[in-house]
Amino acid sequence: MILIIGVRTVSGQTMTLPETIPGDTTVIGFVPVAIYTSDIGFLGGVSIHRFNYHPLVQPYISLTELRVMASTKGLIDFRVMYEQTETFGHPVRSRWRLYGERHPADTYFGVGNQSEFDNDLWSDGFYNFEARRAGFKWSGRRTLYRADNFRGLLDLTASTGIHYEIAVENEDELMAVDGPRGMEGGHITTFGTGLLWENRDNEFAATRGNRVSLAVDWAPGSFFGDFPMAKFKTDIRQYITLPVPYFQPVLAMRGSGSLVTGSAPYWELPYLGDEYTLRGYPIHRFRGRASTFYNIELRTWIYEIPHYDFKIGVHAFHDGGRVYDYGDDLSDLFRDYHRTFGGGIATALFTPDFILRIDTGFSDEMFRLYMNVGYMF
Repeated sequence: MILIIGVRTVSGQTMTLPETIPGDTTVIGFVPVAIYTSDIGFLGGVSIHRFNYHPLVQPYISLTELRVMASTKGLIDFRVMYEQTETFGHPVRSRWRLYGERHPADTYFGVGNQSEFDNDLWSDGFYNFEARRAGFKWSGRRTLYRADNFRGLLDLTASTGIHYEIAVENEDELMAVDGPRGMEGGHITTFGTGLLWENRDNEFAATRGNRVSLAVDWAPGSFFGDFPMAKFKTDIRQYITLPVPYFQPVLAMRGSGSLVTGSAPYWELPYLGDEYTLRGYPIHRFRGRASTFYNIELRTWIYEIPHYDFKIGVHAFHDGGRVYDYGDDLSDLFRDYHRTFGGGIATALFTPDFILRIDTGFSDEMFRLYMNVGYMF
């Protein structure tokens, strides 16, 4: 069972989004959540998003997110995020994130693209372990180049953060059998930089344009962290509105890849399997030294009530990808991909930027249900 309730709070004048935003306008989305699963028990929580708009600032002045969840089997999860488009009077868009989690049923399936899966072992909890993690991260971006008529911009990005994680395992779990690097616990301090090209017409529900990002994160050793390493990441997205009357569906496509070097712990290895990579597989189903994956999604809004800033839509998707480890070579780049498919519904509440999404993904091993705020990409 999933329960979703929305509460809208607006300060200032009556608004219509996104056509006109008269003066400073604040929109708050409040979503209680209740769900039951066998691995985490009864889960209850709340997710709150606060948007602060101004007609001369895009996409908003600031965005605040708060999520708190707890379950009857010991899951505790909190996340706080604050983003602003101007920082200390400078044209730097910054984001601060503080998070912590105790997950009693995280999953570890080993390393490699062909890591084994057994339904009986899955039911017995052989792939589960308790994970405890916490961290803080800051990221920022400043525009280096802006095309005429705002048709695109190139940003320099930077980030820094600290992350701590430890696995609490027992002798009956795969985590204890494999003993991957990092299960005894440790912390990493990262420093990152990169480039971001952006010319989508909307960051939250794009109908045209593209987005390309290149980034590298470096984690030095000594007192900065227990695992010296580096991670290289790339992400390419394209959005096309198809000429279908009334529905005007959007074809959204994404390709992404990452590579780690050095003494990376298991939790920093690129992985596939969650609501952001391969929907339909268990979380962290595949881990490796590198990964490539793609997502193809067809989206359309089917009904709206403009007076209440409400829309509902549907989408169908296909995901595919694989991980790489020592022993793989270039000939493996385009073969042995794991593939999933599925669909879902989306609603825009209170503001076009606040989108609630429910997906069901199917793989060759199982199906998974996801609920999140915002489109996958």
